[in-house]
Amino acid sequence: MKNVISVKVDKNRFISIVRNYGLVVIGALVLSLGYSLFIVPHKLVPGGVFGLSIVVFEVVNISIGTIALIINIPLLIWGTKVLGKVTVLKTAVFMIASSFFLDSIGLITQKTIIIDDILVSGIFGGLLVGSSIFIVKSGGATTGGSDIVARILVSKVNLQFNQLLLLMDAVVILLGIITFKDYTMAAYCLITIVTTSKTIGHYAKQNEQSKTVLVFSEDNRLIQQAINDNEKMNENILKLIHNKSDDKLVLVAKNSKKLNNLEQFVYETDPKAHIVTV
Repeated sequence: MKNVISVKVDKNRFISIVRNYGLVVIGALVLSLGYSLFIVPHKLVPGGVFGLSIVVFEVVNISIGTIALIINIPLLIWGTKVLGKVTVLKTAVFMIASSFFLDSIGLITQKTIIIDDILVSGIFGGLLVGSSIFIVKSGGATTGGSDIVARILVSKVNLQFNQLLLLMDAVVILLGIITFKDYTMAAYCLITIVTTSKTIGHYAKQNEQSKTVLVFSEDNRLIQQAINDNEKMNENILKLIHNKSDDKLVLVAKNSKKLNNLEQFVYETDPKAHIVTV
């Protein structure tokens, strides 16, 4: 019986790991599309490592994706202690995938401008980049670069995390203005950055909304007791209702941010449980 439970739990963990790495790769693809199709063709520099890579690309004959990877690798090594091994591994996958996708799409499109209006192109690029950042974070990774630098410096300087990111983005934009000699570019870059930020904020707000989790199990009393006994799990639950009907269900209103943890916890308690999220 223990072997059956172990196999069930291991299977659920494997599915969770595959799902998270899948999100990281999808996020890398979405980000690469945003840069390749809308940002790079207009030579916009919306901050971050990829923005800096666009600037460096004008000076050296190396692809943007390769430049980004060269910059990101030492930053990832630097931030290992801050991020932790699991996050570092996922972030490394994102860095490699995004650099590969960016250069591959660039070769296919030849950096052709598909939307002539630079403002519209910047907004579309910001939407995709913002969406990609949220997808990657949902998979348990970071997008690396300035994100890592800000996490390291936030405890060493008298500035907040968002202020550090904004300062680094400003420096990259300034380098872009100097390199491309286009002062109006700064306005379009800021629009892209704002669009990215608003997109991330929208998804984060949606993710914070409560979810209703229906747990169907013959051991629902055991699950309820396990949740009550687990302080960390109990803190994240908004409401827990034990239904004594024949359906034997436990209804849990849960913040979706910790939904995966709740599902894994239920499966560990009862590998035969069936979970439905609405």
